[in-house]
Amino acid sequence: MQYKLYKKGQIIKLSHFANAHKELSFNQIIDFYSVFGGLNVENFTGELFLDIENLLLKNYEKINADFNFNAISSYALNLLAKNSRKKYSILRKISHFKGLSIMQEMLNLGILKLEKSKEEKFFKDKRYKLKKDLRSYVIQDKLVFKDNFTRFFFRFLKSNEKLILKGEFDIVLNDIKLNLEHYQSFCFEQLACEYLEEQFQVLNVQSYWNKELELDVYYKDENLCFIGEVKFKHKKICKNILNQLKFKAKRLNLTPDYYILFSKNGFSEQFDKSAEKNVLLYDLNAFKKLI
Repeated sequence: MQYKLYKKGQIIKLSHFANAHKELSFNQIIDFYSVFGGLNVENFTGELFLDIENLLLKNYEKINADFNFNAISSYALNLLAKNSRKKYSILRKISHFKGLSIMQEMLNLGILKLEKSKEEKFFKDKRYKLKKDLRSYVIQDKLVFKDNFTRFFFRFLKSNEKLILKGEFDIVLNDIKLNLEHYQSFCFEQLACEYLEEQFQVLNVQSYWNKELELDVYYKDENLCFIGEVKFKHKKICKNILNQLKFKAKRLNLTPDYYILFSKNGFSEQFDKSAEKNVLLYDLNAFKKLI
């Protein structure tokens, strides 16, 4: 196999990946991009798990040499690849000073990039005591891997290093199969944000989070506001997802111009019966615009 990692910090777009891999169908491009986006591979067989085994597991030592980090840094990256990505989440497992040092190093190297929180700081009035649960609350930014492959590596390969080196590929592949849908859901969210930036000709569409709730998609400026949810499930989504989204808007005192839903496998008939002009529905085919 001939491969190379793209330069650290280089953004690898879906369009770049698709143009390099004409041998893949559209659906395959989405799956393969979620795993290999950021790794320059000449061609694929089209069988995702076969290619993971032959291109990644069997070449693990070569690939691992490109991620020359110590054990504690690798562990921190594994935690970020698995969890909510909040900046301070790894500090529950790693000492505060060491964790902050690792985060800064990875940001400087371009392995990670920062997604700034959109949560507004609450006003602290010295005349009144804050509620107990707010006294230690800190607004957190999130940390995002520079590309899909780097996240995949630390999520599934580095954490299974001992098994891979023993050649126990079936166990590793089973772990990947069991957790791939959850892993891919964030890749799907990122593509949704990229799509909406093109659709509305805006920048910095991202997720939103605060102490109480999270939104997969959030954008607000003086002229436009939209929020959304992104579901990467092997089933159609029903209208309760829209109802939950509207409830979140109320909690945030938002009146969005649009409520936006992305679903990998489409929508239930409930949406056909009660079409709303300010509700936009997109399935996987929407991302063809990005290719």
